[in-house]
Amino acid sequence: MNNTLKNTRTLLWVEVASSPDREAAKTEYLQKAGPITAKHGGQPLNTFKVTDALGHRNALQLVVLFSFPDEQAIHSLFSDPKYEKLLPIRAKAFSEIRYTILEEIEA
Repeated sequence: MNNTLKNTRTLLWVEVASSPDREAAKTEYLQKAGPITAKHGGQPLNTFKVTDALGHRNALQLVVLFSFPDEQAIHSLFSDPKYEKLLPIRAKAFSEIRYTILEEIEA
Protein backbone atom coordinates (compact mmCIF):
# COMPACT_ATOMS: atom_id res chain seq x y z
CA MET A 1 0.00 0.00 0.00
CA ASN A 2 1.32 3.43 -0.96
CA ASN A 3 1.52 5.81 2.04
CA THR A 4 2.06 8.98 0.00
CA LEU A 5 -0.78 11.44 -0.42
CA LYS A 6 -1.61 12.78 -3.85
CA ASN A 7 -3.30 16.14 -4.40
CA THR A 8 -6.29 15.64 -6.68
CA ARG A 9 -7.93 19.10 -6.66
CA THR A 10 -8.23 22.32 -4.71
CA LEU A 11 -11.48 23.42 -3.14
CA LEU A 12 -12.62 26.79 -1.84
CA TRP A 13 -15.06 26.64 1.09
CA VAL A 14 -16.99 29.93 1.37
CA GLU A 15 -19.13 30.64 4.43
CA VAL A 16 -21.46 33.63 4.39
CA ALA A 17 -24.01 35.43 6.51
CA SER A 18 -26.46 37.85 4.95
CA SER A 19 -29.91 39.22 5.60
CA PRO A 20 -32.96 39.87 3.42
CA ASP A 21 -32.20 43.61 3.23
CA ARG A 22 -28.98 42.75 1.38
CA GLU A 23 -30.59 40.87 -1.53
CA ALA A 24 -29.96 43.54 -4.21
CA ALA A 25 -26.24 43.74 -3.39
CA LYS A 26 -26.02 39.96 -3.13
CA THR A 27 -27.59 39.52 -6.58
CA GLU A 28 -25.28 42.12 -8.11
CA TYR A 29 -22.19 40.58 -6.50
CA LEU A 30 -23.04 37.03 -7.59
CA GLN A 31 -23.81 38.11 -11.18
CA LYS A 32 -20.49 39.93 -11.49
CA ALA A 33 -18.28 37.55 -9.47
CA GLY A 34 -19.43 34.40 -11.29
CA PRO A 35 -17.73 35.12 -14.64
CA ILE A 36 -14.53 36.31 -12.93
CA THR A 37 -14.44 33.14 -10.82
CA ALA A 38 -14.95 31.00 -13.94
CA LYS A 39 -12.12 32.87 -15.72
CA HIS A 40 -9.78 31.60 -12.99
CA GLY A 41 -11.05 28.02 -13.28
CA GLY A 42 -13.48 28.17 -10.37
CA GLN A 43 -16.57 26.00 -10.65
CA PRO A 44 -19.34 25.92 -8.02
CA LEU A 45 -19.90 22.37 -6.80
CA ASN A 46 -22.65 22.73 -4.23
CA THR A 47 -24.40 25.08 -1.83
CA PHE A 48 -25.31 24.10 1.72
CA LYS A 49 -27.60 25.67 4.32
CA VAL A 50 -26.01 25.60 7.78
CA THR A 51 -28.48 23.90 10.11
CA ASP A 52 -26.33 23.55 13.23
CA ALA A 53 -22.88 24.42 14.51
CA LEU A 54 -21.68 21.70 16.83
CA GLY A 55 -19.46 22.77 19.68
CA HIS A 56 -19.43 26.46 18.76
CA ARG A 57 -21.67 29.37 17.95
CA ASN A 58 -21.86 30.05 14.23
CA ALA A 59 -23.56 33.11 12.76
CA LEU A 60 -22.97 32.01 9.19
CA GLN A 61 -25.95 30.60 7.31
CA LEU A 62 -24.71 29.35 3.99
CA VAL A 63 -21.71 27.47 2.62
CA VAL A 64 -20.70 27.31 -1.05
CA LEU A 65 -18.08 24.85 -2.25
CA PHE A 66 -16.02 25.66 -5.36
CA SER A 67 -13.47 23.57 -7.26
CA PHE A 68 -10.32 25.22 -8.67
CA PRO A 69 -7.40 23.79 -10.66
CA ASP A 70 -4.94 24.72 -7.89
CA GLU A 71 -4.38 27.11 -5.00
CA GLN A 72 -2.67 29.69 -7.23
CA ALA A 73 -5.89 30.02 -9.25
CA ILE A 74 -7.74 31.06 -6.07
CA HIS A 75 -5.10 33.64 -5.20
CA SER A 76 -5.22 34.91 -8.79
CA LEU A 77 -8.99 35.33 -8.49
CA PHE A 78 -8.71 37.40 -5.32
CA SER A 79 -5.96 39.60 -6.79
CA ASP A 80 -7.75 40.12 -10.12
CA PRO A 81 -8.42 43.88 -10.51
CA LYS A 82 -11.95 43.16 -11.78
CA TYR A 83 -12.65 41.13 -8.65
CA GLU A 84 -11.07 43.74 -6.38
CA LYS A 85 -13.57 46.28 -7.77
CA LEU A 86 -16.37 44.08 -6.40
CA LEU A 87 -15.15 44.27 -2.80
CA PRO A 88 -17.45 47.19 -1.84
CA ILE A 89 -20.43 45.31 -3.31
CA ARG A 90 -19.36 42.14 -1.48
CA ALA A 91 -19.19 44.11 1.78
CA LYS A 92 -22.79 45.27 1.23
CA ALA A 93 -23.98 41.81 0.18
CA PHE A 94 -22.71 39.86 3.19
CA SER A 95 -22.50 40.81 6.85
CA GLU A 96 -19.76 38.19 7.26
CA ILE A 97 -17.79 36.01 4.85
CA ARG A 98 -15.01 33.47 5.42
CA TYR A 99 -12.87 31.69 2.85
CA THR A 100 -11.03 28.42 3.45
CA ILE A 101 -8.79 26.73 0.87
CA LEU A 102 -8.89 22.95 0.98
CA GLU A 103 -6.63 20.49 -0.80
CA GLU A 104 -8.39 17.25 -1.59
CA ILE A 105 -6.05 14.31 -1.11
CA GLU A 106 -6.10 10.74 -2.21
CA ALA A 107 -4.43 8.18 0.03
